[in-house]
Amino acid sequence: MIPAVASLAKRCLLGSGHYARRLKGDRFPGVAVLCYHGVRPPAGARMDFAGLHVTLDELDAHCRLLRETCNPISLDDWRRALGGGPPLPPRPVLVTFDEGYATLLTGALPVIQRHDIPIVAFVWSDPVEQRSLAWYDAVVRARSEDEVERMKRLPYEEWRRRWAPHMVRAMDTDPCAPLSPAQVRWLAAAPNVEIGGHTASHPILAQAAPEQQRDEIERNKSRLEGWVGRPVRAFAYPNGQPGDDYTPETVKLVEELGFDFAFTSRHGFASSSEPPLERSRLLMLAGISAAELAHRLSYSWRA
Repeated sequence: MIPAVASLAKRCLLGSGHYARRLKGDRFPGVAVLCYHGVRPPAGARMDFAGLHVTLDELDAHCRLLRETCNPISLDDWRRALGGGPPLPPRPVLVTFDEGYATLLTGALPVIQRHDIPIVAFVWSDPVEQRSLAWYDAVVRARSEDEVERMKRLPYEEWRRRWAPHMVRAMDTDPCAPLSPAQVRWLAAAPNVEIGGHTASHPILAQAAPEQQRDEIERNKSRLEGWVGRPVRAFAYPNGQPGDDYTPETVKLVEELGFDFAFTSRHGFASSSEPPLERSRLLMLAGISAAELAHRLSYSWRA
């Protein structure tokens, strides 16, 4: 079907209540773990990797859909269900945010709270601690997105050597600015927000030696726990494709360091058959409308 026609048809199905009726009778094959990154600034502002940053209107529409047709859960709800507590509801959805952009606190959180949606925020710690752009945002501004893609596949030490000259301090008004340590603390204190780990500097862990991986993960966990004042129990692998971006050795390290949940970017619902430290997620990109999300939640898993 022509994309424009398909999009129109999905909007009509959403407006007619078709997806709501369909979803309300469904039982998902697992948890729909939605993976967001950040939210976009007002039109006209510079945005690196713009496809990873949804608009506030898109996020608001997604949250409204989830609240009206699904069962948003917290990670603690999931933990309790696995521990013999109340079972998960029929259409569980867990909302997650990767990275640690300040727009999560200043833009996304008010929208999320308005709809009473629990979230897990997976935060890198070096940009927060150093008040710098994440390495890939700095490199894309100095070079290009293609250079970021080439650079991240380098061996760990070469990767660090190559991006270090591009490191730049982030202005508070920059749409790619990281959270500050105080903002991480404020975020963690908000109702229904859990802070998770995402490494110190966001390397491709598969390109690092085991001791380098341990340092990235352990240092991140230590910094976050110092800021939020409680254990950090969940983790998200940078990039997150099994085999390409992390290895079985990485999973073992995550377990040894005390995490009880870890998330990949493998596409799909997080089913009960998945290992607890390799849960699947559904990537949420700019341009995914509420109608498109409703369609995916209704039909993507049925085959």
